[in-house]
Amino acid sequence: MLLLSVVAFVSENPTRERILFLLKKKGPLSIDDLSRQMGITPMGIRQHLISLERKGFVDYVARRYGVGRPAFLYKLTEKADDLFPKAYYKFMLTTLKELEKNEGRDKVDEIFRWRKEKILKERKDSLSDKKSLQDRVYALKDLLEADGYLVDLDMDDNNFILKEFNCPIAKVATEFREACKYELQIYRELLRKDITRQECIVEGSPSCTYVIPKTPLRA
Repeated sequence: MLLLSVVAFVSENPTRERILFLLKKKGPLSIDDLSRQMGITPMGIRQHLISLERKGFVDYVARRYGVGRPAFLYKLTEKADDLFPKAYYKFMLTTLKELEKNEGRDKVDEIFRWRKEKILKERKDSLSDKKSLQDRVYALKDLLEADGYLVDLDMDDNNFILKEFNCPIAKVATEFREACKYELQIYRELLRKDITRQECIVEGSPSCTYVIPKTPLRA
């Protein structure tokens, strides 16, 4: 959902973080608007906006006010909106708890199983042309990163080691471990391997760590 946070952006450049907050609260804004509110020259603002535009976080629209050149107003993109915290997990938790209360835990499991099948169908198409295990593992890494996971992929003589350093549904998985169970099943079916999860964020580890053996693919 790159599940980044604005906090992660601070260490890179606090000025760009301030621009994002201003555009979130008051945008769309022109370069001159941002310059006045931040006390930075228009040229300086322009350079920061160029960087944010390249990252896909800002866009602009041209508006004409009377005679003369149009003004360019900068606004956040949908991608940038994902930088800001959401409370969707509260809705998910409430819904799942009500479902469990009224229809039982098996119904909750059915929901996660349905989610697993949906994700599998989408991702199998993306991996369909990957014949070797290595190609499939790297393709999976790319898919996860596109979905907002912060991922590292290492290997040793016997295994690929995939680490996820964030979990978009960690708060949900804390109470409904079905989420973790079916995530592991997704990876096993996508890669056709007997993958093990050695660490889990929900259990207090810094990452969800998956060990993928370098044995021949299952049929």
